[in-house]
Amino acid sequence: YYKFFILFCKNKDNFNFFKLILFCLLAIFYFFLISCDSKINLQIIRPPVNKIEQIKFIEIGDFEFVTGKINSADIFGSNSAHSVSGGEKVLKPPITDFLSKQKKPSPIVELIRATLAHELSIHSPYIILYKTDNKTRYSGIIPDPKNIAILNGDIKFFEKQIESNENLSYFTNIKNRGVTIEQSLLARTISMGVESSGVGFKIPTPYVEKVAALEVEFSLLKKSDRSNIIKKQTIRSYYAKKWGGDPQSSHLPRKAKVFIVEKFQKDEKLSEPILSRIDQAGLSFTNPTEYFARGFNLKHSPQVPKSFLEIKIQLGRQIAKKFVKLISPYSETTELIIKDGNEIAVKLIKGNAFQEAISFLQAFNYLDSDDEYNLGLAYEAIGNTGQANIYYKKALEKEPDEDLYKESVKRTKE
Repeated sequence: YYKFFILFCKNKDNFNFFKLILFCLLAIFYFFLISCDSKINLQIIRPPVNKIEQIKFIEIGDFEFVTGKINSADIFGSNSAHSVSGGEKVLKPPITDFLSKQKKPSPIVELIRATLAHELSIHSPYIILYKTDNKTRYSGIIPDPKNIAILNGDIKFFEKQIESNENLSYFTNIKNRGVTIEQSLLARTISMGVESSGVGFKIPTPYVEKVAALEVEFSLLKKSDRSNIIKKQTIRSYYAKKWGGDPQSSHLPRKAKVFIVEKFQKDEKLSEPILSRIDQAGLSFTNPTEYFARGFNLKHSPQVPKSFLEIKIQLGRQIAKKFVKLISPYSETTELIIKDGNEIAVKLIKGNAFQEAISFLQAFNYLDSDDEYNLGLAYEAIGNTGQANIYYKKALEKEPDEDLYKESVKRTKE
């Protein structure tokens, strides 16, 4: 094809024809590019799941460790006793439920309280009152009990570490520098195929698997009369990872393991603050002895198992963040479509100048459906879903068949 193209372009007329075709294709592509609605990632402020009225202060109250079975029907199904049926290969002993046991005073209680205080103080409008030694610390004027909510919780926690080995198949492949690259790759491919089929030398291969589950039942009460502000909320989080051995095997049923990893550990590597990585990297140059003593040379390796303290902190943060969304406005990154409306308003929205875009569009006596939609988008971005819904409905009235407007009205419906 390449030789044919060169021969084709040697003819001047053919070459000019080719340039004309290329120019037309580029023009068509550019036309579709500028005429299509653009997608952008916006930091949208979402309203809380539950409306909280009159409350200005939250007192982190009593949290207790509770024994018993963690309700994990979402992991194992309604009948965990049969969750390993159907010839599924699960390592022994199989883990088919999570049982919270109290062997000694667990630090998980204070860890959860501290994590909640941290998340609420940073990501909520409430003033946090932290209770210690059965006393609540106040600074300044003592607030009215009608404006105070008490946050209590019952905590269940399960952790299990299994260290063992499993017989894996290995096939010896002797490298020969005299063979070609193709022959070497073929030999390696055959070796991998033999190992995966179970044929070869059976060698006991060690592994470590850690599984953890955390469940917190929250209650938010008015301090004035101890009545419920919202219904009791139960939030769960899970962790499961295996180091060494066969990466496909586990003490958990496969469906349970996949569910945990995809839902609770998908963005695990992204959760570590970038600043801490920079600080650790700097320490490796300025003070190598301290860098190695702290184990920073190992922390970034996926082959090094996490400690249960790190796992508890991770699960606690996940639960605290989910609870904050129930009672407080929160921001999240969402991909939304901006319609091809007023050019200045579109640029303001793309630049995150949402309030300016609102003021600009509201100055017009008449807005078409695209601008009505973009105005709703700007309101949604600042967390005013009520106003956003109004303008999304106006856009839908002008274009009743537009699916994007229907989705936006549904999304912002209170």
